[in-house]
Amino acid sequence: MRGKFWVFLAFLLIVLPGCGGDKTTGPEEELDLTSPELAPLLNTQAGRQFAEAPWDTNKDGAIDVLDLILVAQHFGEDVEEPSQEKAVLEIINRDEIGRTIQVTGNGSVFDEPDIVVLNLGVSVERQSVKEAREEAADAMQKVIDSLKDNGVLEQDLQTQQFSIQQQFDFTDGRREFRGYRVTNNVSAKVRDLDTIGQTIDDAAEAGGDLVQIQSIRFGIDDTTALRELARKNAMQDAQAKATTLATAGGVELGKPISIIESSGSFVPPFAERGFGEADALSSTPIETGQLQVTVTVSVVYEIK
Repeated sequence: MRGKFWVFLAFLLIVLPGCGGDKTTGPEEELDLTSPELAPLLNTQAGRQFAEAPWDTNKDGAIDVLDLILVAQHFGEDVEEPSQEKAVLEIINRDEIGRTIQVTGNGSVFDEPDIVVLNLGVSVERQSVKEAREEAADAMQKVIDSLKDNGVLEQDLQTQQFSIQQQFDFTDGRREFRGYRVTNNVSAKVRDLDTIGQTIDDAAEAGGDLVQIQSIRFGIDDTTALRELARKNAMQDAQAKATTLATAGGVELGKPISIIESSGSFVPPFAERGFGEADALSSTPIETGQLQVTVTVSVVYEIK
């Protein structure tokens, strides 16, 4: 893509000056870009900057494609190469570029989570790798069996970490070998939120003193419908902002010529919660709260 940029730039540097001095080229042969044709160029940071304040970058007395290319270079962006036969004719109309309103719209949707992801496992330290591995394997199997007994499906279990590490003590500046630590962590997706407290308690009991229940994360298994609604809300927000700006500016708002979904996020009601010994020693209450799905759009509207 970067190579295309330089080829196209060199082409413009050679051809455009010649076109400016060609006495046989009449005004009727020049073709200003229409708004739909401008959209691909404007859907970049450089394009949006240029649309807000077009300027004669190369000081040749004209606002044209070359200026936009040079602005794109300034921002370090790639620009698609148009066909060579249209390159000379694609002259940007300054008035058309300037007559736009650009706004950002935000849309959010809240819903209750329908899944919980537990991150849990076992950690064992013994004098030999064999002892540590076998004891960790036995404890981990008990934890997994407990999760399955509480309705966690096989496909919803996934190993996240398995490690064997040497352990040392440091005394008076000397390092003394202590043993081997085997750690085995899994993630478990719990789909029945009514059982989450019991599932945690049973897993902690199954793993005994070796268990590590590290975090709990709420989620929504399929956010497709929520994101669609968030997008609609974001567009409505953008339309309202653009209408207000157009009315305040005494102009008539036209149709969108560029719509970019710049971000989409999934926000939990709180950060992942860690667990300590107190959680495992008592019945574990879990509050699900609500989750937020957010979409942001950048929209450029024509001014009629």
